[in-house]
Amino acid sequence: MEERRPMISRRVFLQAMAATGLAVACGPSAQPIATGGNKAATLSGTITVSYPDELGAKPKYVDQAAQALKTKYSGLDVKIDLQKISSGDYYTKLLLALSGGGDVPDVIHVGGDRIGELADAGYIEPLDKYVSQWDDWKNYPQAVKDGVSYQGKVWAIPYGLDMRWLYIRRDAMDKAGLSADWTPKNVDDILNGAKAVKDKVSGVIPYALYAGQAGDTGTANHSFVPLVWAYGGDIIDKSGKWIGNSDAIRKALDYYQRTYSGGLTPKEILTSTKPWTAMRENEGKGTLALLFEGGWVYGGWQNPPFDKSATEKNVHYVLHPTSTGGPAFTIGGPGTVWYVTAKSKNKDAAWAFIAQWNNKDTVAKLNIEDPHPVARSDSADVAEFKAQPYLVDSTKALEKARFIPTDANYGKVIGVIQKATGNVASGQMSVDDAAKRYADDLKQAIGADKVITQ
Repeated sequence: MEERRPMISRRVFLQAMAATGLAVACGPSAQPIATGGNKAATLSGTITVSYPDELGAKPKYVDQAAQALKTKYSGLDVKIDLQKISSGDYYTKLLLALSGGGDVPDVIHVGGDRIGELADAGYIEPLDKYVSQWDDWKNYPQAVKDGVSYQGKVWAIPYGLDMRWLYIRRDAMDKAGLSADWTPKNVDDILNGAKAVKDKVSGVIPYALYAGQAGDTGTANHSFVPLVWAYGGDIIDKSGKWIGNSDAIRKALDYYQRTYSGGLTPKEILTSTKPWTAMRENEGKGTLALLFEGGWVYGGWQNPPFDKSATEKNVHYVLHPTSTGGPAFTIGGPGTVWYVTAKSKNKDAAWAFIAQWNNKDTVAKLNIEDPHPVARSDSADVAEFKAQPYLVDSTKALEKARFIPTDANYGKVIGVIQKATGNVASGQMSVDDAAKRYADDLKQAIGADKVITQ
């Protein structure tokens, strides 16, 4: 299996927020665990829960869930395999283990964007028999359920969701003569706002549009894909065919050409290491005017070295506009999720851990400390969560979300997107040539039978 480039590490950027004293459901009072049968089972044996953690907010909740199960089921042991390595390195190591003949963890924790490839490889267990017996499943909106489904089956349980905002610096827009309350009327108007900043505001980068390989998955998820959607197109059709050289794809590439040739986005984005780190910092401190990025980064701007009051005053966030000025949208994703491995010898206990972890209060508490919209609708009703306006707004925005495809080929498609956008942004190719090459590269990457043109 070809390794997909690692997802952007959002938790490295965030600073943990102050603890808020939520009660975490654990111990003997926890609800019985549905195991796919007609009633709660008595669990025994041993399971291993494996995960990477880069920030440190997660381990205490993993430990609490493990202890709750061991308290409830005296014959069950839960071993924790915390690997303090990057999510990308963890995934590479995990694939080697899953494809080998030895023992593997029972529960694993990686991005929901891996669902298609892991399911196609036979590495993970579908969870339909468990969620059908799990009363808490009713608290997950249908869009969230769809985001962890693939080929008609549920494969993982999310807790903190991904979404994106178009961040606008009010202070930069005011200096540019557009007023502090300026928002773009349509997608092309973003470039009008960026041009006003370029012409009138010194020391501020007008706009950050990720392109090329250096932009990693952000080139696709934070830039190219939302642009294609904004222009009324898609990257994959309902039958699962990937779309090459459509009108919307050409318009998205033309948008790149106008952005980079007009000097609205620094070309250093094409060559610098992890350009999103610098762009997020610039937006937070006021030296970048416009940025479409993860909803989670706003939480980082509320903590040192940034100033919370300045962030609340100067950073405005809106949904991504369309070309027609029609309904704006956000880009949704299931975030990092829990899976049961297909090779697990104790799948009922593995599911029990996942269900225990994903209780109402843990989901709320963790997503306050590591700011994300919550997967459970009842977690959004917890008072401490409701006290964070941008978290409430981010969760509400998921009603307007379109989710990134869970197709197993998406990792390869990201590479094709990076190449096409890089060719246009660097000036190496015209829009038409890059669009034609995009279609050709798609066919080569995933097979001509999986690609159509419009």
